[in-house]
Amino acid sequence: MKVMSMRWLTALVLIGCVAVAGQAKAQADAPVKVIFDTDMASDCDDAGALAVLHALADAGEAEILAVVTNRKCPAGVSGGVCDVINTFYGRADLPIGTDKDGAKVSWNRPSSYTRALYDEFPHDSPIDEQLPDALQVYRQTLAAAEDGSVVICSVGALSNLEDLLESHADESSSLTGRELISQKVSRTVIMGGHFPRSPKPETNILLDPPAAVAVAHGWPGEILWQGFEVGAALQCGATLKTVESNHPVRRAFELRPYREGRAIDHGKPAHDQAAVLLAVRGADSQYWKLSEPGRVVVDSDGHTQWMPDSKKEHRFASIRGGPEKLEALIDSLMTTRSR
Repeated sequence: MKVMSMRWLTALVLIGCVAVAGQAKAQADAPVKVIFDTDMASDCDDAGALAVLHALADAGEAEILAVVTNRKCPAGVSGGVCDVINTFYGRADLPIGTDKDGAKVSWNRPSSYTRALYDEFPHDSPIDEQLPDALQVYRQTLAAAEDGSVVICSVGALSNLEDLLESHADESSSLTGRELISQKVSRTVIMGGHFPRSPKPETNILLDPPAAVAVAHGWPGEILWQGFEVGAALQCGATLKTVESNHPVRRAFELRPYREGRAIDHGKPAHDQAAVLLAVRGADSQYWKLSEPGRVVVDSDGHTQWMPDSKKEHRFASIRGGPEKLEALIDSLMTTRSR
């Protein structure tokens, strides 16, 4: 008989505790209204992040307003996979938009899981080219929202955010993109960069460096950055072995190669799941600590650097203490389904 690792045993013990804590929080707070902006193509942590968001919505902590994709999936079904997961969690009618241009840097490697999920699971989504444009979904969703009520969570290229920032008034709203952001968005959480300074360009920034420069320099309001170093410290997903075999997020982790096997074998870094937690629950001091106020500087090659500045509204998050409690929380949410 194989001996369980101490990390696995710790996760199992903590999962029950974090689930109870999440239920208590849901009863105390109004749902956080979220637009989820994802590169649902290359990595399965995007699927895991959307599962976390649905679990938080099921618990009454979040309201999902829309899902948009920001990277061109070679199979052309990134939006469809979002619809697969939305349908599985009982929210088949959520608005979905896709960036028709895709990230400016595209490696065009086939996704290990998007085509399989699109073909194997229930949904009613057409291919990406036939879905509404991400910018259209952004503008319509923000225009319909109450002032200061929306949290944007971006876990991929910043192309959609740049498009929104630079957009003009249209039939959805007489406001420019900058005005919509200032009026409707309370906080923006970005998974990207590496802090306090990146040794090399981080993937999400590298996907579209001009967009990252534009957003870092010109985005109005509060930005909470989560760098590569956070997700790299978190190993999540192995507990998906315990859910039903027809679970699309389990399937994504089964298909995604990682190290010498698959992501579900031992889990993998949870960059995007952690960003969703920050977007919905904020920087809970039980798990997180925040930098002082400042700004993120992105150079033309995609390097990021943190610059303290008391007049700016950017901060970056780091893990408080060890990663075990945060890992257990993410695994608990990925494996929870109340519908």
